[in-house]
Amino acid sequence: MTPGTDNVLNLNDLYIQEDDEGQVSDCCAVKKKASRIVGWGLRRFSKIVCRKVEAKGRTTYNEVADDIMAELRSAVNNGELVGFDEKNIRRRVYDAFNVLMAIDVIVKDKKEVKWTGFRSGRSEQLNKLEEVRLELLSRIGKKTNFLKELENQFVDLQNLMLQNQIRQKSHNSSEGVNLPFLLVKTSPKATVEIQISENLQLVHFDFNGTPFTLHDDASILKAMRLRTEAERIDHTIESSLDCSNTSL
Repeated sequence: MTPGTDNVLNLNDLYIQEDDEGQVSDCCAVKKKASRIVGWGLRRFSKIVCRKVEAKGRTTYNEVADDIMAELRSAVNNGELVGFDEKNIRRRVYDAFNVLMAIDVIVKDKKEVKWTGFRSGRSEQLNKLEEVRLELLSRIGKKTNFLKELENQFVDLQNLMLQNQIRQKSHNSSEGVNLPFLLVKTSPKATVEIQISENLQLVHFDFNGTPFTLHDDASILKAMRLRTEAERIDHTIESSLDCSNTSL
């Protein structure tokens, strides 16, 4: 078994207490000294278990304990560790799970445990996700409005084409509203001076200080559409009122 880099047990910090000569004298001494790995308190086990659960995302107590046992056996076979008490190790792993669940770093989900992360990290991550969500909603709203405006402009152009066709048929001419155009609006009492270049490319308006406004073809067609919709609504209301009066 070759564990991942983040999950490799830090055996350089571990050692087995030995006698004054630095050697294990007999099997009884080995068993006694193997009961506890010096330097491996609950904090160390909690860090190891924490890293493993984070790396796996979802796991079980037995899976994590088996991983740790396999790495310890490998250390013993390589001569990096004299021995260990398996029951004690599994008990420490269980205690580490309880510690991590108590601080909400992991949560129990049926027979599995799931990594949730530290509170500060989760809070920052949620805040960033919320910012991204709001930004996406804003962009979607703007694009939705833009698409709706394009649809309305398409309807406006269709209505203009229909009106031009009706006008041309009724008057038997080629008259109609051509695009693009610009509407200049000012007071009826204004004195307006107009100069047009010979090539008809430049037009100069002088309103002699009278306020004026400019409206492009899109805004005029939109105003015509809104007026038509308002008239349609008024006609519907009037028809409903007439029907009600007739029934009475």
